[in-house]
Amino acid sequence: MENNIDKIRQDCWDKTLDAIGFGYIYQMKIKGINFWLRISKILGIIIPVFLGGVLTSTYNKPEYIAIAIWITSPFALGQLVLSTILTINGADENVLKYSTKAAEYSVIETEFRQMARYPNSDEFEYLKKFEILIEREKGIAKGNLEVTDKEKRLGMRFGLRELSRACVGCNEVPLSMKSTECDICGKF
Repeated sequence: MENNIDKIRQDCWDKTLDAIGFGYIYQMKIKGINFWLRISKILGIIIPVFLGGVLTSTYNKPEYIAIAIWITSPFALGQLVLSTILTINGADENVLKYSTKAAEYSVIETEFRQMARYPNSDEFEYLKKFEILIEREKGIAKGNLEVTDKEKRLGMRFGLRELSRACVGCNEVPLSMKSTECDICGKF
């Protein structure tokens, strides 16, 4: 009986590591998209404000306005292209989707961690709760289609680092997020 509880407990720690890794992957995806959204918004504000400032401060001298337009045109075109790409790729929707995924993994990670830390002495109840969490985790994982192997290795390294666990591939506990040559927690 104790062996089954220990096995469930170890499985909970493994699922905790997986949830930490996937949560980190989605946080990194959000961070990447948000960077480009911020650049687009900054350019979308700075260019009109700059041109408005030139127009109001130069008393509409055509040579200053022409120079200002000449300077800002490449940035405006860049902002237009960036905004178009972000819109076509559904950047705002992806941020929402990834935020939801990160939050779901955070919740399930906490629940698996609690089960691993504080096992129930009643094996049947412990197993039942574990199976319920496994089903919830499967539901969350169904939408992980956009996760690459490289991102999975990155998430694995983050999870191993968070839990201070040794990688089964290289037998090292990661101290940083610097990529290594390990096939399990590196090469990203």
